[in-house]
Amino acid sequence: MISHPLTGLYHWIAMSQQVLNAFNGKGSLAVHELDKAKVQTPHAHIRPFPRSSGNVNFSAWRLAHAIKKADCARWPSSHALWTGSAGFLLENAQLFDWKALEFGLNEGMSKFNADFSGSSLAGRVAQGMALLFLEEQGYAYVGRFETEWKKLAALQGKPWPKDKKKAPDFIAENKENEWVLAESKGGFASHGSKPNIKGALNDGLKQLDGWDAHITPQPSKSFAIGTFLRESGDCSEETSLIAFVDPEPDAPEDPVEFPTDAVRRANYGSWLSVMGFDDAAYRVQIGVGDPQRRSVPVISLGGRDYAVSVLSVSSNWPDLSSREFWLGFDDWRFGPLDSFRHGINVELVGLDLEVLRVLGSVQGSPRIPDLVELKPQERRDAPIDFDGGTFYGSVFSDGSLLGELRQTWTSGSIPDFEWIEVDL
Repeated sequence: MISHPLTGLYHWIAMSQQVLNAFNGKGSLAVHELDKAKVQTPHAHIRPFPRSSGNVNFSAWRLAHAIKKADCARWPSSHALWTGSAGFLLENAQLFDWKALEFGLNEGMSKFNADFSGSSLAGRVAQGMALLFLEEQGYAYVGRFETEWKKLAALQGKPWPKDKKKAPDFIAENKENEWVLAESKGGFASHGSKPNIKGALNDGLKQLDGWDAHITPQPSKSFAIGTFLRESGDCSEETSLIAFVDPEPDAPEDPVEFPTDAVRRANYGSWLSVMGFDDAAYRVQIGVGDPQRRSVPVISLGGRDYAVSVLSVSSNWPDLSSREFWLGFDDWRFGPLDSFRHGINVELVGLDLEVLRVLGSVQGSPRIPDLVELKPQERRDAPIDFDGGTFYGSVFSDGSLLGELRQTWTSGSIPDFEWIEVDL
């Protein structure tokens, strides 16, 4: 008799297959840089928009990856983040029209979620798009700014600035070790409407205002980034778009000192949490404690090795990242349910093995010297073929991976994982 966790696994894989088409889509959003003076001046007009300065191109998997990364930066220890590598798109598969010539929402989706839930959903999408924009600008490493500032300010005895009510969403870093602050805004536009892009970006500028003066080393830039999506059948002259404003930096004012590896620690600590390594995440983020020896599954994609976690939807399920689970897989895959008739789909979240080893190189020290020397990698979209199947998903330039491994029985009985010992 098949136990409850395995019955759930059959259902999970069948559900994943049903929504497969939603994950093969690709989209693109035009990017418009707006004038700060016009955004901040009452009664000034930002329309018509200036010529597009470029596009942010993405796949459905890359968008899911960005939203997951933004979520785990905000809630680094939430076990809800372990639920399905593409959980957001699974829950909201009806939201986006991936078949339209211009990316947008499906018909009726601008008002599908009413009031708070709709604005919250638009905000999550906007944060994911903001991270995609930052990736395009070369900022591979991202942390939640308020979390990092409060943590370091407390250690240095610095109070919250009296004139500040809110802080920006993100702090990000590029390969030149330059930092940038970013605030994300966004919304869904109904047919024929003109969203208040000016007001949203003005609010973003207010949240950014002066914060770069309260941190050292001082960020070289700040971005207020707005993502506004329309329904694909909308006949308005405006399309779905990303708009941003890049204000000038302010003079330093009693700044909180950030270690040179602070942004990268935040970036990788939050991703280790979503991989299920909470203790390692805490050590990386706080700089206290020693690595532990652990066995992790590794998969090779496009010439690079990635340590991965196989995600489940319940803490009651078996450990899908264990060697024992997959060694016993053939004993029950021929059960009474036929979900495995043609093969399996396995959801993965992972990290480049080279990066993982750097994160494990510290022994009770508050610094990871090699971390600031890492350079962003080439971004990749699936599919990527390998021995035993095909990987569909996304690899960001920080080395983080999210996606789905699809394998048929003709290529082997189980995924071609290699288990290795690492200090983490």
